[in-house]
Amino acid sequence: SCAALADLKSGSCIHAATIKRGFDADVIVGNTLLNFYSKCGCVVDATKVFEYMPERTVVSWTSMMSAFCELGESDKVMSMHQEMLQEVDPNEFSLSVLLKACAQKADPRLVESVHCWVVKEGRVMDGFLSNALVSAYAKSGCRLAAEKLVGESEGRDVVSWSSLISRAVEEGEVETAMSYFFRMQEDGIAPNEVTVLSILRACSLINELLVFKWVHGLIMKVGWCLDDFVLNSLLEMYLVNGYFFEGMQIFCKYMFLGEDRNLQPETLAVILRGCCRVGFLALGKQIHCYLIKKRAFPSLVVENSLINLYADNGRAHSAFELFKRMSVKDIVSWNSIISCLARYGNYSEALWQFKEIHRNGVHGPSRPDFITVLAILQACSETSSSQLGQMFHGYITKTGLVCDTFVQNSLIDMYGRTGRLDLAKSVFQDMQVKDLPSYNSLIMALGISGDGLSAVRAFDESKELETIQPNGVTFINVLSACAHAGMVEEGLRIFYSMKREYGVEPSMEHLACVVDLLARSGKLEEALAFIKAEPTVPGPAVWGALLGACAMQSRIDVAEESAKWLSLLDPLGKAWRVGMSNVYASVGRWEDSQKVRAEVEELDGKEAAWSSVGIRGEDVKFMVNDTKHPQSRSIYEALATLTNHIKL
Repeated sequence: SCAALADLKSGSCIHAATIKRGFDADVIVGNTLLNFYSKCGCVVDATKVFEYMPERTVVSWTSMMSAFCELGESDKVMSMHQEMLQEVDPNEFSLSVLLKACAQKADPRLVESVHCWVVKEGRVMDGFLSNALVSAYAKSGCRLAAEKLVGESEGRDVVSWSSLISRAVEEGEVETAMSYFFRMQEDGIAPNEVTVLSILRACSLINELLVFKWVHGLIMKVGWCLDDFVLNSLLEMYLVNGYFFEGMQIFCKYMFLGEDRNLQPETLAVILRGCCRVGFLALGKQIHCYLIKKRAFPSLVVENSLINLYADNGRAHSAFELFKRMSVKDIVSWNSIISCLARYGNYSEALWQFKEIHRNGVHGPSRPDFITVLAILQACSETSSSQLGQMFHGYITKTGLVCDTFVQNSLIDMYGRTGRLDLAKSVFQDMQVKDLPSYNSLIMALGISGDGLSAVRAFDESKELETIQPNGVTFINVLSACAHAGMVEEGLRIFYSMKREYGVEPSMEHLACVVDLLARSGKLEEALAFIKAEPTVPGPAVWGALLGACAMQSRIDVAEESAKWLSLLDPLGKAWRVGMSNVYASVGRWEDSQKVRAEVEELDGKEAAWSSVGIRGEDVKFMVNDTKHPQSRSIYEALATLTNHIKL
């Protein structure tokens, strides 16, 4: 009982009592002690008992070999088997341990050697030894040899068939695994838990709803749904493959209708990810409440999934509150909350949480990885702080994460958005491997800086590479670069080559770029004609691009027509109303401008829109016509000077 309970203290006391009374020399007592220490994981103590045993039987050797095999010491098991042959003959149990050690080495030649020895010695191939051979062959990658052995064996049972099925599934041969299962049924052998779990995994790889329903019906008929492991695998089979509603029907049946079952944290995490994917926030919150009621916390994997659920459904505050209450956090937790904060504009808090990772220790489960770095670089990009970005660039270089292509692309993007084109070019030139996102990031950085000519050159360079095919993002970036540089003819040429030469169907973003390209160059009439010539109904982005250029040209007629369409396509939009207000203000129609501004305030209902600028490490916020800053007079004087200089 001490071995079964792993009660080392009580077992050690009994061991001391046997020594005191002289029973330790008995071989049965010695074997029992070996089994006890092995089950408790005390192999060193078991070895001492083994070495001092005056008489050792095959059971003694098998116990020691099994203890080392459990530790993965396959070489030690083999050497002990050689020593055993000098004292006693092995039995089927010691041979099965030897075969298990051979399987750990994943060397089929070792398994074949043991098999040959068994045949040569004329050993009886009973069911236990035959199953051990089948399992060893299968785990060593010789599935066909295992299949042959099963076919020749008259005593094949559920263990041998399960070994074959499991190996076939691991190799991805799901159809072969299913054929083994059907042959097992023909033998009249009922599946066990291992068989059913393997078949569920095979069905999951097949990813066919009819197959799912077939195996589901079989499980219900046989009664395997009462097994918690099978229920977890059945749920994951549906949920992982996108059959959320079917999976939730099973979940509700066994969890909410009285049959309280033990679901694994990984399964609960899959359910929550499914709620996140289909946008079922309300259901996710119900499951959250259910888990609280069932005292399922703390559970790291479940809490991480809940953070993602709330973050992806716009509940950043709930995600952050859940994160703060977690007793244990890993890097997945930190990555989720940093990405959430950066996504919803709380960049300062995102950067602060990155500092907290280091305060809690950067080694172990909370060591920052490339996902952490990508989230932080996004925050740096949005804050437009090149100084902060350079600091993190140094950190990334020091940690060795700078070699990752995704990180390098994000660095180019960050430097482009913060106005450091020189550093963006430097990162791009130092890259050993450049992919399409690398060129997309560079083209975008060049476009933001107004270097349209270099952006087009980078675009042409990417076309010459056989491994890179421009996509929709590439064309958006290069068209935007042409618009900022006033390269109308070049931009139109690139736009019309999209579908003809590259098979990229123009989207609303591409149409908006062309309208912006024409409108920025003063060709409002051509931009309007381009919009009306499109066979599809232009979206808000297209009309918004036209409206944005009307303020520079003081074209009220075009602006009002754009606003008319936008009021239909985006009735609750605030951005286009602000643009229309600016157009009215540019021509001195202050009453109309104020009227549109009032509409924006009615729609907002929250804090007014503001911008920020970093000054000596401090974020300074300001709004339109803001006079609250103590140096506002000097700021407006400097702004007026710059405006007059631009006009000149």
